[in-house]
Amino acid sequence: MEFVLKELKDAVSVKRIANVHFFEFEKDFYTENDRHPFCELVFVSRGELEVRSEDYSGKLSKNEMILHRAGEMHSLSCRRDNSPTVIVLGFESDAKELSLFSRAPVPLGENAVRLLAETIKVARQVFAPPYDKPTFNMKKRKDIPFGAEQLLRLLLEELLILLVRDYTPTLSQGSAHARRQAPAIREIITYVDENFLERITISELAFLFKTNRATLCREFKQETGMTLVTYINEKKLALAKERILHSDETFTSIAASLRFESIHYFTRFFKSHTGFTPKEWKKANENKN
Repeated sequence: MEFVLKELKDAVSVKRIANVHFFEFEKDFYTENDRHPFCELVFVSRGELEVRSEDYSGKLSKNEMILHRAGEMHSLSCRRDNSPTVIVLGFESDAKELSLFSRAPVPLGENAVRLLAETIKVARQVFAPPYDKPTFNMKKRKDIPFGAEQLLRLLLEELLILLVRDYTPTLSQGSAHARRQAPAIREIITYVDENFLERITISELAFLFKTNRATLCREFKQETGMTLVTYINEKKLALAKERILHSDETFTSIAASLRFESIHYFTRFFKSHTGFTPKEWKKANENKN
């Protein structure tokens, strides 16, 4: 008996990805009218955003998404009293069904938010920082984990398929306020341990792990005994000490690898935590070994 293999068709195919940004917009922030040769998904995880485009002009609120069509003129802005947290994800796809989401904001349900969060996490494995600054050419990492690029594409395709299948004009009835499960705090700590050299914010973690800022701060401190900022600083300090004592790197090189803006800022940071400059600390501790 001869088996007959069947071809599987792609309903939504993501061909290329332009950018994956996680912004905390400043008050009064705005962009000029712009258009891209690719689709642009805009999602608000906190606060409120003003959107102007060819298909829709108005508010984009927390947990809502809009998708600008390729070539569609659009701009973003926020009020003086509002500083929203926004995800902007640019990608290339010719699926005609996606134009459905350019006409009005779409509240995302729990499954869609989960998929979007996973997409952002994997995107961090593929693309190098900065993630919170507009860039026309996001660089790929040199150490991309096995299959991460394909997984990023598949997660985004799954999210878009879910949206197309589930979308109705009455989607907002109940789905936007789907009950969120409490995060596993150890999973959050693991994420911070793996990414502490990048810029990590409470807002980002709250979105990625589907919780709120107050709960996250409380549970993080209960588990670690420290705030997020203190925890990250302690990890940076420990790594700095390790490299100062056990590597041939210059202080400038160490400062750059730990993502400090300058050797001067690194020196101030180090002295504020140890009472010594890096040079003084190295001299004092070399004698102990």
